Amino acid sequence: MIWKMDFRPATLLWLLVIVFVIGAGLWIMQEIRGRETVFPLTVVHDDAELRGLKQRADSIMAIRKAREKAPIGINTATAADFERLDGIGVVLAARIVAYRDKHGLFHSVDELDNVSGIGPKRMEGIRARCVLDSVPK
Repeated sequence: MIWKMDFRPATLLWLLVIVFVIGAGLWIMQEIRGRETVFPLTVVHDDAELRGLKQRADSIMAIRKAREKAPIGINTATAADFERLDGIGVVLAARIVAYRDKHGLFHSVDELDNVSGIGPKRMEGIRARCVLDSVPK
């Protein structure tokens, strides 16, 4: 069956007004949310303020980079900590934590070689970043 659209001009005018109002409302909401996202902190008034903001941002990035390169204590590290090591993904990090939970704390960094998936080559790559943070008695 073919639908017959027989609208009166007043009905079409009302439909156009409703579509316009909805569209304008959506546009206004998008603009408001966009401004909140683009300018979340403050308005920068001069070059000195801009330099200060840049220095703080550089400091934050330096802290993040230092944290990424910091040594990892293998007896207290979480799976997420192990993932920061080169060549260690989600699965291998979970294996390391599971091995530690099953066999107890590590007595030396070289014991990581006992974990399935860590061979001599991978061990060579991560040894420098791993430290023994608590020695079991």
